[in-house]
Amino acid sequence: MKRIILFIFIVFTVMSCGAGRKAVPVFAELDIVGGYHREPVEWTAERFAPHVSFVDTDGKEKWLSGAFLFLEASDVKRGRLFSVSPDGLSAGKESWEDQLRIWLGKGGAVEALEEAVANAAGRMGKPSGPRYVVITMPDPVMFENFRDKGSSTSYWGEIDGRRLDFKDVNDQIAACKWYIDEARRMFRELGCKYLQLGGFYILSEELHLSFGETGIEQLNHQYKRWETIVPAVSEYCHEAYEGLYWVPYHMAPGYKYWKRLGIDMAWMQPNYYWDLKNPGRHPFDKTIEAIKEYGLGMELEFEYSCVTEVMKVEKKGPDGAGRLIFDESDVPGLKNQLRAYFKAFKDAGLYGVAPIAIYSGSNALTQLAASSCPEDRELYLELCRFIIDNPLHGSAK
Repeated sequence: MKRIILFIFIVFTVMSCGAGRKAVPVFAELDIVGGYHREPVEWTAERFAPHVSFVDTDGKEKWLSGAFLFLEASDVKRGRLFSVSPDGLSAGKESWEDQLRIWLGKGGAVEALEEAVANAAGRMGKPSGPRYVVITMPDPVMFENFRDKGSSTSYWGEIDGRRLDFKDVNDQIAACKWYIDEARRMFRELGCKYLQLGGFYILSEELHLSFGETGIEQLNHQYKRWETIVPAVSEYCHEAYEGLYWVPYHMAPGYKYWKRLGIDMAWMQPNYYWDLKNPGRHPFDKTIEAIKEYGLGMELEFEYSCVTEVMKVEKKGPDGAGRLIFDESDVPGLKNQLRAYFKAFKDAGLYGVAPIAIYSGSNALTQLAASSCPEDRELYLELCRFIIDNPLHGSAK
C-alpha cells in the first residue's frame, strides 16, 4: 500500500513540476528553520533534536521531518533586508556571505543539524534516506532602496573584480548563481554524512509577474523581473539535480503560476492561525480550493503564542503582523487554530496526497517539546503524529 501511495506522490509532484524536468528532490514534509542572522549561532544539536525525532507514546523513538528549510529575512547586524521591500535597504554581497557562513560555515546551523541527525541515528540506526537541506535565496533587488527608484542599482558588490549593476537582469541572475555556487561549495566542505543539499528557496512570498491577470498580480513587475529570474535560477538548480521551492502567503500574487516559473514544489500559507480574534480573514475553504486547483502543498503554522509555558512568562504573543495582541487566555484557542489545519487537510482529502511544510516561528516546536505543561506536550505529540502517520512520510526522494 505504501508503495502505491509513494507512486501517487511522485506522480503528483512530477506533474506539478511539468514534463521533461530533471529529477529533483521531493519530500513529504519541510520543516522551516529560522536563522535570524545571529552570532553565535543559536541553532544547536540540542535545539534541533525535537525537529529530528521524537519519542512516541509507545516509548519508541521515531524520525520526523525529511527536509529542513533554512530561512532568513534580514541582516540584523547591518539593518539590511534580503527581500524586495519598500521598508528598508536591500542586502548586498557582504550580507549574503554572512548568512551563508552562519548556516553553512564551521560551527553553523547546518553542522548542528548534522550532529542532531547523527545523534538520533546512533540511537535508532541510519534513516532510510538523507535529510534534505534547502537554503533560502535572497532577492536580487534592483534598487538599494526599493521605495526610491532613483537609488543605486550597483550597490550589491563585485564578482571576479566586476561590479554588478542590477539594472541588467543578467547581473541579478549572476548574483544568484554566485550564491548557489558558494552554498554548494560550503556544503561540500562540511562533509555531511546524513544531510544532502536539496536545493534553494525563493524568499519573496509574492511574485508579481508581467503575465499576471490583475493589477495586484502585476504590481511593479518591471522592477522585479521574476518571470526572467526565477526560470533562470530554476534551470541552474536543475543542472545539479537540485530543486527550487516556494511558500507564498494566502492567495499571494504568483501562486497560480509557480509551475510556469519552473518551481518544483510550492506550499500555500493559510495564515489562519493568527485569525483567532479576526475570524474569516483568511477563509480556510479558499485556501483548500487554491491548493487543490493549483497543485500546492499546505503550510502548518504556529508560534510561541500557543505554548502555555512560554506565554506564562512572555504574557503577550504576536499576530501575523507582529502586533502583541494574544495573551495567556488565548492559548487554548490558538492550539485549536493549529488543530484546524490538521482537520482541514484531512477533510479535503489532501492527507497522503499533498506535501506539508511546518512553520513554528522562532522556536515554538522545540518549546512545545521541552515544556513541562501536559497540554504543550500533548500538542507536540499531535503534530508529530500528524507528520509520521501521513502515508507520504518517509517518501523523500
